[in-house]
Amino acid sequence: MATFMKIVATAGALLICAPAPGAELHPIVEVQSGYLFGATTDGKWIKSEEAAKALSDARTYQIYGLTQSLGEANGGNPKPSEEDVCSDVLTVSLSPKPEKGAIALAAPWNALPRKPQVIDPTQKVYSFDAPNAYKVIATLDLDDDGKLEVVVGSSYYEGEAITIYRCEPKKKAEALLSVSCGA
Repeated sequence: MATFMKIVATAGALLICAPAPGAELHPIVEVQSGYLFGATTDGKWIKSEEAAKALSDARTYQIYGLTQSLGEANGGNPKPSEEDVCSDVLTVSLSPKPEKGAIALAAPWNALPRKPQVIDPTQKVYSFDAPNAYKVIATLDLDDDGKLEVVVGSSYYEGEAITIYRCEPKKKAEALLSVSCGA
């Protein structure tokens, strides 16, 4: 009975992560590398592998930096990275290739409804231990719930990662989607 319950619970978890048939997916791409984070649909966060299965058409992406929208680019279907070290990461080719920007989002809403205030990052409270480095690269509403998610880039001596966090008052920051490359 316990094995049956575990299988049912696992199947249920898989259904939660899969997009509903016919639901509009809003893919999220890291601009400089083209890495596909995944997508959002109806308030749900979809990992890159599941999102890629449901993405079949070229899309128009809005390009965002930390404090502004930077225009549009067209994106094709996700495919494995051509880099040897990160061939397991899915990528989306953006055209024209944006010169600036952090996040590309294929969605009809304005993901930057408020301009974040940039503060002095040299304050002691913002110092992180070496060799890791962390940087907020965007604050955007990536799931159209009216709340901004925080996108953090991190790097270390042999790789990098970018993670989307949900931050709510009186709660611990929750990692929603992440892409990484390196050893």
